[in-house]
Amino acid sequence: MKRFARFSLIVLVSVFVISGAFADLYKPHRIFEIGFDNQLMFANSSFGLKDIMQKKVEIDLEQIASDMPKEGFKFNLNERELFLMNLNASSRFRFGFYTGVESYSNLSVSKDLFDMLSDGMAVGESHSYDISGCSDMFFDLGLSFQTIIMGYGVKFNPTFFIPLVYVPKTTATAKVSSSPSGLIRADAEANVDIYTAVDMHDFMEIKKSADNLDLSAGKLIPNTGFDFSFEIERNWMHGLNAGLYARIPVVAGKLKHKMSTRVWAYFYETNALGYLNDTEEHKKDHGRDDFTYSSANYSVHRPLKLGLNASYTPFGEWFKIQPALGIAVRNPYSSDAIFYPEYALDFRFAFLWQIFNFNIGTAYQNQIFQQRLGFALNLRAVEIITQASLCGTNLKSCFSRYGYGALVGLRIGF
Repeated sequence: MKRFARFSLIVLVSVFVISGAFADLYKPHRIFEIGFDNQLMFANSSFGLKDIMQKKVEIDLEQIASDMPKEGFKFNLNERELFLMNLNASSRFRFGFYTGVESYSNLSVSKDLFDMLSDGMAVGESHSYDISGCSDMFFDLGLSFQTIIMGYGVKFNPTFFIPLVYVPKTTATAKVSSSPSGLIRADAEANVDIYTAVDMHDFMEIKKSADNLDLSAGKLIPNTGFDFSFEIERNWMHGLNAGLYARIPVVAGKLKHKMSTRVWAYFYETNALGYLNDTEEHKKDHGRDDFTYSSANYSVHRPLKLGLNASYTPFGEWFKIQPALGIAVRNPYSSDAIFYPEYALDFRFAFLWQIFNFNIGTAYQNQIFQQRLGFALNLRAVEIITQASLCGTNLKSCFSRYGYGALVGLRIGF
């Protein structure tokens, strides 16, 4: 993975080792500003709000199995809270500070499980099905500096981050079997390890209050990791600006504490044929074992990212096309790494001296497909940014309204 990251970075940089005029992909609107962004996105592959927001929920297993995509049921959640402060003195001196929290969660269930629930299984058969998931949460604090070097716009972003919670990919195996005597048995269990920045024992076992968490700097700072981002941009032709971006993990963040448990569920049908004469008997239960707490030394990085972006204004600044294409690796340099591509294509419209701004676009970012529509009101001293998205775990599910996203931002300055 390290060799791949270095090779990709060299290839991307080599594309730009030619002379060019300075470009400005993202022009600032103010000399000085402070602001925030809050973004939440969630998506699943199969169920819309109209399917579950009902007084009486009807479950049609055959229809669910028929509509289920090949990759099975998936659920993704991504949240980002960001505070920023920027000083844009000139195109040669732009300085920024930002801090925030970002979290991601994923759940995946095999399609074969839904097919079995729909079609049933033959007597004497036995099958296994996988249910997996992962989750993470990071606090980050960084600086940005943008200037012009030999005609190139160059932006540097050193960022310190603290992993707050990390759940590596965990798989539960569900086993289902039947016998000629009418016994149907289903069991599922998984060992779950949750790595945390602070000791969670008192919070979980004594009193569930933040007062029981030691969030002092002395506990958190030793866990700090570091990554380095940069962007390079230039003008290729009239109206077309293009650049590359990269986030390179350097120092892993540490998680010093671990919570472990076992989650389980079972179902026993001892006389399936008894449904015919009301003599059927069954047992079912689910739960988890008590948590155990221990010290740990778990290393984790924020995602590695490499890509290209551009801005094209064929008719002037009132209409802008902004594509982006890249790759990302979640928790790189580890056996838990997950590789995925990313892309975005946005069309932006600005009217009345850029007071009224609209955007419409499509994207696949942070493993969530998005079809988005946004509006921003820019009064120079105050800018309000809003965006709504239809989200999905695949492109088709976006238009089926299986997930939604929202972004709200504010900028104040002069």
